[in-house]
This record gives sequence, structure tokens and C-alpha cells, in this order.
Amino acid sequence: MVRRFSLAMAGIALSLAPTTVTAASYGYNLRAVVPLHCVVKHEATGFGATAGSVVSLGRFREFCNAPGGYQLVVSYTPGTMRGARVIAEDDVVVLNGSGQAILSRATGPRIRQRMISVSPGDDGFDTDRLELQIVPIG
Repeated sequence: MVRRFSLAMAGIALSLAPTTVTAASYGYNLRAVVPLHCVVKHEATGFGATAGSVVSLGRFREFCNAPGGYQLVVSYTPGTMRGARVIAEDDVVVLNGSGQAILSRATGPRIRQRMISVSPGDDGFDTDRLELQIVPIG
């Protein structure tokens, strides 16, 4: 009987004894590189509609993931379009005939869609080239 009691007490003592639990911690270092991608896509929706002297050129969608932002540049044939105003919602630029003008700037990545129109200068539309392009900053 003493032997059974001793074995029982030893079992209880082992089960109550402090045990060391080792916790394992695992982690992952993940690094992703996202390539720079900027694009302007024109849609001719409403192209040619007029409101007074303003002519609709449709709408465009701009997308750029440049962390430092970007400039939206209007390019046209140098020596033409003097005095014409290019209007994209709240952004307006008056063209001086240089062949290029900054229509708007974004301070970070952006996706947006806007209507675009032109109010011609004194010489009207004297070019067949009017392009939008995104130039990343930084």
C-alpha cells in the first residue's frame, strides 16, 4: 500500500511541477516591387459637341502609380493653337504655340476620369495634333 501511495504522490508531484514551455515565433519578410505604370486613355464620348465657343473633345481616363506624382502634359504642333484654352474640369491652360503645356499636376498616385474640351484661339483649330501624356515626377 505504501508503494502505491508513493507512486501516486510522485505522479501528482510531476504533474504539478513547473514546466518550461518554449514558444516559437516565425515571421516572413515580404518585399514587392511594383513597376511604374502611367497611361492616359481617350474616349470620344460627346466629341465635337459645342457650347458657345467651347468644343468637347470627349473624356479621358488618367492612371499613374508614381509615388512622387505626375504632370499631365498637352502636346500639339509647335506654332499652332496660340490662345486656345484646353479645359479639363477645373484645370485650364492657355496654349502659347510652344507645342507643349502642363494641364495639371498630381502630388501622388491617382486614377481619375475627366471631360476635356477646347476653346479655340484666334486662328481656330490650326493643327491636327493634340495629345495628352503623363510625365512622372521624381
